[in-house]
Amino acid sequence: MHYWGCALGVVLAAIIASCGAEGPADELPTFGSTDLSYPSKSVIHWCAFADWDDAKVREAAEADLIVFPIQDCYSPQSGGILGEIRRLNPDVQIVGYIPLLGVYTLWPDTTYLKTTYPYTLDYYNAVRGDWVWTTAGDTLMIFPELISLNPIKNGAINRDLIDTIVNLIARYQAETGNAVDGVMHDYFAYDIYINPSIRDHVIGDVDLDGNGTTFENDPGERELFILWQQEYAKAIRERLGDDFIQIGNGRPPEEMPGLARYLNGIFYELYPNFPWGKTDRDGLLRLLENQSPGFLTPAKGRTWSICTNEKGNASSNNLFCLMSSLIAGCMYTELAGSYLFNGWSLDISTGAPQGAAVVAGSLDSTLTVSRKFERGEVTISFYPWGGREGVAFEALQSKDR
Repeated sequence: MHYWGCALGVVLAAIIASCGAEGPADELPTFGSTDLSYPSKSVIHWCAFADWDDAKVREAAEADLIVFPIQDCYSPQSGGILGEIRRLNPDVQIVGYIPLLGVYTLWPDTTYLKTTYPYTLDYYNAVRGDWVWTTAGDTLMIFPELISLNPIKNGAINRDLIDTIVNLIARYQAETGNAVDGVMHDYFAYDIYINPSIRDHVIGDVDLDGNGTTFENDPGERELFILWQQEYAKAIRERLGDDFIQIGNGRPPEEMPGLARYLNGIFYELYPNFPWGKTDRDGLLRLLENQSPGFLTPAKGRTWSICTNEKGNASSNNLFCLMSSLIAGCMYTELAGSYLFNGWSLDISTGAPQGAAVVAGSLDSTLTVSRKFERGEVTISFYPWGGREGVAFEALQSKDR
């Protein structure tokens, strides 16, 4: 946790100092924009969408931002649906999902790819010379069928790989009339993670720079690994402009200000606990900290972070994502066991916010975070151990409005 302890400590110190043991509520005006529509929805659909019916298209068009696989956005078969979504909602932002430092193995039918998914084929061929090979000469796969790409070349970051990917995106933007408004990177990381489901099938160790010292024992190699990712985000910003949205998944976007300044949003996977097991309270405090001005860089007048939890039906996680997004001034999505869009089920009409988030209580007792809106108040409270105690939107009675 490189920056987590230090940065979160500042926030917690402020909360403790202002609240005392059971002190009065303290308003934190840096948390939560007042310039957005509320709630702010995002569609997450990491699969083809060319067969969507009219009803699904209309529901998707309710969102402020949609994340589709970038190869589908650049596919000739997707133009009709993308056009209809933009017709229904001219302000919607469509973002292309792309694997970071990875390329999927190809389908056998490359003729089909040329006509239907040309970006997939062009990307594969463009990075073919940048695959990572283990010390035993095996192809390094980090997830099933996902081959890792090497960010190190000749003892320095692989700038040729950065240029190759950025140029390809820029080319497809030009050829498709800017089919996407940005990209979502999955995912920024400090280490090379090999999914346990395939670890036994990966022979050899990781040594990106080929100096004989494995990645886990080579500080210089690890430093170049994270530096490449930051320079990649910077290159996209410089080539495609300040309003080309970049959203990052992973821990570094949450913990590294130097990287976050090139990003416009964070994808909070398995929020609020994340893959590394934070408490519900720590997850919300991290969200609030990241959304404070100066951490992320706005694009098109706002930031574009998304609260998500693929286990959306468990423990009301979709509702927790929604309520947290209202407090923090970001977006939420609804998921149910996968990263596929299946429509909206939550219906909360809050109206415009009437102020910023307010934190009351203490860490060794009940901590409460709330925010007032035109039609009521969102409140999330936590037990001393960090688990969620209550999540509610209390609507104002008509006489109180």
